[in-house]
Amino acid sequence: MIIANSDVMYRHLVQGVIDYAIYMLNPDGTVANWNTGAQRAKGYTAEEIVGRHFSCFYSAEDRAAGLPQLGLSAASQLGRFEAEGWRVRKDGSLFWAHVVIDAIRDDAGELIGYAKVTRDNTERRERELQLLKAKQLAEHYNGELTSMSSFLQAVVSHIPSCVLVLDAVSRQFLLANRQAADTFGGSPGGLQGKTAQQCLPAAVCEFFDRLTNDALRSDGAMREEEEELATARGLRTLRTKTLAFHNTDPRSRYVLFIADDVTDENAAHAQVRYMAHHDTLTGMPNRRLFRDRLLKALDAEGAERTTAVLCLDLDNFKSVNDTLGHQCGDELLRLLARRLPRHLREQDTLARLGGDEFAVVLPNIAERDDVRKMAERLIDAMRQPFEIDGHIVPVSVSIGIALTDTRESSPDRLLRYADMALYEAKRNGRNCLAFFKPEMEAAALKRHEVEMDLRQAIISQQLQLYYQPIMDVSHVRIVGREALMRWQHPTKGLILPQDFIPIAEETGLIHELGAFTLDEACAEAMRWDSHETVAVNLSASQFTNGALVSLVESALVKSGLPAHRLELEITESVLLINSAGNLATLHRLKELGVKVALDDFGTGYSSLGYLRTFGFDKIKIDKSFTQDVESSREALAIIRAINGIGRSLDIPTTAEGVETPAQLERLTVEGCSHFQGYLLGRPVSHGGFAATASLAGPDPAN
Repeated sequence: MIIANSDVMYRHLVQGVIDYAIYMLNPDGTVANWNTGAQRAKGYTAEEIVGRHFSCFYSAEDRAAGLPQLGLSAASQLGRFEAEGWRVRKDGSLFWAHVVIDAIRDDAGELIGYAKVTRDNTERRERELQLLKAKQLAEHYNGELTSMSSFLQAVVSHIPSCVLVLDAVSRQFLLANRQAADTFGGSPGGLQGKTAQQCLPAAVCEFFDRLTNDALRSDGAMREEEEELATARGLRTLRTKTLAFHNTDPRSRYVLFIADDVTDENAAHAQVRYMAHHDTLTGMPNRRLFRDRLLKALDAEGAERTTAVLCLDLDNFKSVNDTLGHQCGDELLRLLARRLPRHLREQDTLARLGGDEFAVVLPNIAERDDVRKMAERLIDAMRQPFEIDGHIVPVSVSIGIALTDTRESSPDRLLRYADMALYEAKRNGRNCLAFFKPEMEAAALKRHEVEMDLRQAIISQQLQLYYQPIMDVSHVRIVGREALMRWQHPTKGLILPQDFIPIAEETGLIHELGAFTLDEACAEAMRWDSHETVAVNLSASQFTNGALVSLVESALVKSGLPAHRLELEITESVLLINSAGNLATLHRLKELGVKVALDDFGTGYSSLGYLRTFGFDKIKIDKSFTQDVESSREALAIIRAINGIGRSLDIPTTAEGVETPAQLERLTVEGCSHFQGYLLGRPVSHGGFAATASLAGPDPAN
């Protein structure tokens, strides 16, 4: 069948494109149309090639192997065929081509031809081969030629991609090649040694901050994204890859950032591909189409109607990928993309923004309660587990909601507000919804301010460890001390741990704080009597760091502290999240010879089960029980039960928060073996151990 109205269809191609050969094929593979780019790439005029079979562009060997027909068959069956290989020009010369063949069908689904796009990538392939050769030479001569470092620097400088390396703590650029400088502004010397805020526009700073934060939260996984950005060369589409990594010092963290400008490539494919505005995995609208739909909804708003934006995030989606594999995770996203739209109106838009992040545009809303009901329907829709490859996969969703108001509303602002509300929904326990409130923006700004201050505190050494004594049943013999972090801000004064530790966990800075605490505490304990231990608290977030065991081992080796004198305190949250993986990490820590204590015992949900699955060296009774031991019959009963369990399992018990002589006496009678609190000693710096004994009341900084 010959393509009808070929001249009309041909005019829909970009005839001005000269870097791409774009032409149409009849169902039998003969050429129907021929653009200027095709003539430039292959040397034929339209008169010479129209009507001939497109296999004339293949070598005799490829034609004998049936490669041309294989390409058409794949495009016909799958809708699209994409490949690279050698092709033949009119003069017989070869060029390396990137080829895309899209099948074109009429409304009845009948094949009426093919759209073919070819790009000459010979120079790019040659550059890649040259880079590969340069790398091989560098590896071969690395041990012999000290001057190779400058050669590699030159290679990086000439890589056509933007290449940057950032320090994760200071956020300074440590490396920036020429392409990065041309794209983002300035010169390589103008970027290196500076933060984005010091040398780049606000939009670019936000771009780097977000990608860097995402990389630090990705546990060493390579993140790939693509989006538009206002650069020094104008509005460009960048395909980015980010990766957080350590060097030889496991406490240091860096972020590798690679960006390729794919604006021209996307522009060519956008004219023949519907998927330019849709997510390739799920077929859902993507971020670009979502923004377009949101803009249209805002433009169409009436006096009595409003628009809502919902941000959706799957709860614990990472565990699905970790336990069942990314293929199962991808299938889950595809099933979700089919289920959720059933609970939306036809005028609504559900989009996938990336990963397990989704967003919904709800235009033409009359009442706030209508939005709530819609969000509740989406949450209820996720209650039915998914079945994937014989696995029953339960998953829930958290939703943040933002509504247009009397102020000027932009798509970016609404999406940011909905994302803030999503953060609140997750903070409230997940599997729920939250509406944006103005105080959320203030809280977000406050968190950002604390984060920036904390980064500076790490660099300028504002953090200090204090040590609180732990005494045995004699009440006078110190058997150990617990390391507690203090942050003395130069202008804001003392900042309490509860005000900065959660933010450190969210941003990944907890790994730097944890490494600092381990090193300092172990070094300090070497100055104490040989029978004294030092206790260090580990956050559940630190268990996401694959180098945690190495950090502990490194701290012991550098300080010379015997492993049995280090006591690591964890809470039940460590075993509530990724329990199998975290249990394996705990066993590896025990193999080093360190002690592991279960902190805040009795305040969680599964403590007894944890005592069966792991051999803890100590149980610490939460101060909420010890301080009520005289006034609460329930607290006394719990303390007796904990001490009974400890005696049965031969595990010592430490009573925290002891503040009065009466409490100390009663806890001693009830069988506690160790005691800690302000009655016995306040936390002090390493120079103040002589003044630890004090009867003063509680210190809110503890």
